[in-house]
Amino acid sequence: MKRWQRWTGGVLLAGALGCGAFVLAARSGWLRPDDADLRARYGLPNSQFVSVGGQALHLVDEGSGPPVILVHGSYGSLRMWREWVDALKGRHRVIRFDRPGMGLSGPSPDARYDGNAEAELIGKLADHLGLKRFSIVGTSSSGEGVAHYAAIHPERVDAVILANIAAGPLVMRPQQRSAMFKAAAFVDPWFKGWHTPALWRGVLEMNYADKARVTPELVREWTDLNNRTQGWPRKPWPGGKPFAGTPADLKAITAPTLLLWSDGDPETPVEDDGQRALALLAAKDKALVTVPNCGHMMPQECGERSAGPAKAFLDRVHFAADKR
Repeated sequence: MKRWQRWTGGVLLAGALGCGAFVLAARSGWLRPDDADLRARYGLPNSQFVSVGGQALHLVDEGSGPPVILVHGSYGSLRMWREWVDALKGRHRVIRFDRPGMGLSGPSPDARYDGNAEAELIGKLADHLGLKRFSIVGTSSSGEGVAHYAAIHPERVDAVILANIAAGPLVMRPQQRSAMFKAAAFVDPWFKGWHTPALWRGVLEMNYADKARVTPELVREWTDLNNRTQGWPRKPWPGGKPFAGTPADLKAITAPTLLLWSDGDPETPVEDDGQRALALLAAKDKALVTVPNCGHMMPQECGERSAGPAKAFLDRVHFAADKR
């Protein structure tokens, strides 16, 4: 065998062995980040780590005034609300938490992550914090639990904001995917719940209107926090269809409600889900406001621009009497 053939064969063998070792490490959970490191890296100065009804939660409670609870979307964390908190905390008590199985919160004790379970948790959190009445905000997938809570507990909810939610069973729409994302998605099953940075970059880019805002730091954050949950069990969604109960919930919401929608949302377009949600809402005080040049992950990509109409709405609901 010629020298170059031996060298090429050696390189290929080393590459195969290295790739195999990497896959084994990923599948075995050896690449899963350490919780202490993640708390040091992604915790905030006001972070609290508490148990609410047996659920380990990471939450941040800031400001003073009428309380408002912010609930982030899938695979995100409370960090995505930074600009909303800056806008609201001068006149409101702003409470945000990492949903179970996301961010720095723990897994659901009973492996339930559906909208009913989330509505139950919102009630327990409000009790834990001593809130009698409060406003509540849900974006993307958290809209299911938030809408359900607002529908079944009108006595505790004084205002609702729903942003880029599905107004019924989610319809998966084809999206443009980069070659890098397609490759990452192809090999993703090999890693048994661990996901590459390339996969998370692709997820973020598909949901951002301005892809230049998807920074290496943001990709690392999403990779770190989401790979933390590798191996955590999840029960099937009741009925198998998320948002199946949302239309009935929207018909039952009577509190003043603001619908915030991105004009570039590829998952729940304003002309479909936004208009449908507005038509279904029972609230007499309701409005649909569109945020321009924004993708699906509204509070993260377009925080300042979306926080403006949210603040105006909440100020009107809570402080209208001050203007009389």
